[in-house]
Amino acid sequence: MERLDREIAEVLGLTEKREKDSELFKVFSEVFDRTTVETISYFYRRGKIERLYGVLSTGKEANVFAGYDAKGNRIAVKIYRTYTTEFRRIWEYLAADPRVGYPPKDIRKLVFVWTRREFKNLQRAMKYAVRAPEPIAFRNNILIMEYIGDEMPAPRLKDVEKDLELKDFEELYDFAIGAIEKLWKRGDMVHGDLSEYNILIWNEPVIIDWSQATVKRNRMSLTLLYRDIRNIVNYFGKKGVSVEDPEEKFRELAGDELWERNLRSL
Repeated sequence: MERLDREIAEVLGLTEKREKDSELFKVFSEVFDRTTVETISYFYRRGKIERLYGVLSTGKEANVFAGYDAKGNRIAVKIYRTYTTEFRRIWEYLAADPRVGYPPKDIRKLVFVWTRREFKNLQRAMKYAVRAPEPIAFRNNILIMEYIGDEMPAPRLKDVEKDLELKDFEELYDFAIGAIEKLWKRGDMVHGDLSEYNILIWNEPVIIDWSQATVKRNRMSLTLLYRDIRNIVNYFGKKGVSVEDPEEKFRELAGDELWERNLRSL
């Protein structure tokens, strides 16, 4: 472990003197276990992660860090906790996804599958022209993605809504509804947690947090589709945008799928 500890110190840009005073190290110490340390060292030796320098977000399941690769490109590094209180929710999402099969009961292995699935979801979203962070690499509980921003990370819609005008909200509403439609109609896919908290405002809006996204064949997909539509319509409606009726929009998109599932339930 001593060699791994030295590599991690280099990745964090820490000296022995600075280590105790570093906020970054404090956050890392909360999520690092042996698997995480070894995985970061794996990426470090391959030039995928050269340096981590800041915390972009923290959550119950994962933390996201800003960093650089060996070529000096900015990256975002999402590190899932291998021991999470969200085990039941993650297991239920994976159990319903036909791409996964029967998910493992071991929590660490479950998190590894969850990480791989988010990587695949990002690839699928981009394939069907929905703007998301480009996935770069994944291994175990770590996902490396495109960094959105410059010296400062791109803000979430929720964080800048006070600075926006009605026309801005109208454009963002069209973007969000358009993304829902593209995913469902072209990609046979649904994000499942779309809201003002996971739309980044950049040169063009970017949708983040794809861990719960799934395919249309998932038995939960219609529920998730309706949730996305309802969240977007309700949020932008409160901002003064002329929005569609969520029930009508849902029926328009679900269409044959909703009819076929109702027939199967008879």
